[in-house]
Amino acid sequence: MRLPPLPPGLRRPLAHAALAGLLAGCLSLLLPDQFRAEARILPDAGHAGSQGHTGIWAPTAPPVVPGTREDGPTVIYDDILRSRRVADGVLSAVYEYGARSWRFGRLRSRRGTLLQYLGAADVDRALGDFRRLLRVERNPKSGLLTVTAETRSPELSLQVVRLATEELRRALVDLAQAEGRNRARATQARLEEVGAICSARDEAFQRFQDANRNWETSASPNLRYQGLRLREQLVLWRRVQENLTLNQEQALLEARNDAQTLLVLDAGDLPRAKSRPHRSFIVFGAMVVTGTATWAALNRTKVHDLFIAKEKP
Repeated sequence: MRLPPLPPGLRRPLAHAALAGLLAGCLSLLLPDQFRAEARILPDAGHAGSQGHTGIWAPTAPPVVPGTREDGPTVIYDDILRSRRVADGVLSAVYEYGARSWRFGRLRSRRGTLLQYLGAADVDRALGDFRRLLRVERNPKSGLLTVTAETRSPELSLQVVRLATEELRRALVDLAQAEGRNRARATQARLEEVGAICSARDEAFQRFQDANRNWETSASPNLRYQGLRLREQLVLWRRVQENLTLNQEQALLEARNDAQTLLVLDAGDLPRAKSRPHRSFIVFGAMVVTGTATWAALNRTKVHDLFIAKEKP
């Protein structure tokens, strides 16, 4: 079957477009493939379920716990992942991975830090490239946090994502432990004060009983009232001392707790398919731009009459 001949005005633009597409396709093969690994983190209150709540009484209001801000439980996670602390840990870690220098290049095994991969001398110079490599997106409605890393190696992308998640977990544990230590110190100071008050109340009640041995059966209402009042005050302060002791023990447990604080929905899988570059779009774009430019150059008069002459008064 013979195809109809092309109009004379389109032969050269189409030929140039085909040539540009072929050249763009060849050049795009020199671009290394990029692989993207993803991890998803669910909203989690961390230690909020136990911190500051012993089930009896707390001397102060519950503290602000990492991961429980009013505008979303994973907002603090987003801030931590973008912090210098996480960047230092991820950039300085040593990775083992395989990478190609171009599309059909030989797969070579490499070992080194992310600083060496980015070609930066120090962390300060690598921060810009690192924050483009490691992206954090948060769904404002559900609070779901998505952490993605995109490099030339699927193994490296996966390791970066998982290490960033682990650095986030460590940061949350450190913050929760620091909060527990602060609460333990504050509770200990208050416990010493209450202990002194209990001792004073106990001595006052003992002196009263020594002076009034049968005060409970005394005919004097005033004497019975004084005895009941001293005993109730002593019982109250002993209860306060007991609750403070429980709160201090809870704070000490939180200060030593290094358990997992993240609800990781997806820890990340090894990416098999590339995420970039989109070579078909590069070829198509080069063909469209070149073909359009060639047609416009061959039809300068028509383009001038259609687009330029009409704009002149």
